[in-house]
Amino acid sequence: MDPTPDNKIAVVVIGGGIGGAHIARDLAEFLDPEKHTLTLISARETFVYLPASLRALVNPDFPLSSVFMPYDNLFGNFPGQLIHGTVTLIEENKRAPVLINTSSSRSEIDDIMYSGNVVYRAYGKQEKEEKLERVRYDVLVVATGSKWEGFTGFPNTMEECVRHIEMWRMKFKEASDIVIAGGGAVGLETAGEIKDIYPSKTVSIVHSDRLPLNDIYPDRFRSVTEHRLRVRGVNFIFNDAIQGTPTISSTSPKVETRSGICLPCDLLVPARGGRPSTLALTFLTPSPSPPRLRQSDIVDWPEIRQLEKIKWGHKGVVVANVVRVLRMIGQGRGGEGRGGGGSEKLGVGGSVEGGGGGGGKRCTLKKYKGVGEVILITNGKSSGSTYCGIFGGLGKGWPLVLSEIVLPSLFPPL
Repeated sequence: MDPTPDNKIAVVVIGGGIGGAHIARDLAEFLDPEKHTLTLISARETFVYLPASLRALVNPDFPLSSVFMPYDNLFGNFPGQLIHGTVTLIEENKRAPVLINTSSSRSEIDDIMYSGNVVYRAYGKQEKEEKLERVRYDVLVVATGSKWEGFTGFPNTMEECVRHIEMWRMKFKEASDIVIAGGGAVGLETAGEIKDIYPSKTVSIVHSDRLPLNDIYPDRFRSVTEHRLRVRGVNFIFNDAIQGTPTISSTSPKVETRSGICLPCDLLVPARGGRPSTLALTFLTPSPSPPRLRQSDIVDWPEIRQLEKIKWGHKGVVVANVVRVLRMIGQGRGGEGRGGGGSEKLGVGGSVEGGGGGGGKRCTLKKYKGVGEVILITNGKSSGSTYCGIFGGLGKGWPLVLSEIVLPSLFPPL
């Protein structure tokens, strides 16, 4: 790929999930096409709305258009660029030491900075067409989210995603004894979806804690959630776990828990939650104190990772910091494009290193302060429960029983 055209300041967002897509969309409203370029690099061809995917994986009649959504209108009127590919390397061309001054109330950076390129493997229609390319960045946002296993681990192309869903729909249809490994939100909602479509199938959830979810939520909310599923015939095995992903024998379909309990099982569904996708961070130069932080699930912050926190909390901080840094770069260069080179790497609160290439300018960053715990657990299409930790404190929130829950219209993703 050619260098940034017309010496414009280049903003690159890595990750096309809920975080990266929302950041790119909001930045498109702030950026000036005469001065900036905006690129989103996504490993997948389409945006995947994960909450709705649980229903789509079980219900053969659920429309895939509610799960897979094109990026066609993501940038609005801004001439942004969408790249479908996988990042293989982030090249940093060091110009000078990074200077960061951080206190409890503010974070500042000098305009001495790094410059670099994102190296990615672009996807062609055929594997032989894949090739390594580069895109230059002046401002880099890493929003790579989480990696998911099993049925929520969607492939990168739309064709593969359709096959993935069709395969799991058939698995759920043919199974008689379903064991879900993990009693978090994914496992609980999957159990409800199964009972909607296949009420006579045996569904068991194996969870390592004493109640569903985890201790960040009060016991009464967790107990209400458990009760609502037990009423529908879902079994729970607490303080236990399924180790790894054992192979299920077709002649003797069962699975053994860590404590030695044997459960009838002809379909094992891993639902242990996602793991932060931090590969891109391994390419970056080690940072002085404070440690590097990034947007979405890879942020080092003590909170439950949820889509609504990203939309209403993380995104606003990152976008504000990108805009502040772009202003600093413009001031340091007399408002003229990319001039002297250099870059910024943006994250949540104090996660920016670098500066703008001359003039001793400083940029005070907005810091992320957290978002109250709010969670909604669906129990099929018509019921569920929600917890609002913002009312009465974390341990005194309101457990509510909801009805007529419809996804994804409840929280439209974009």
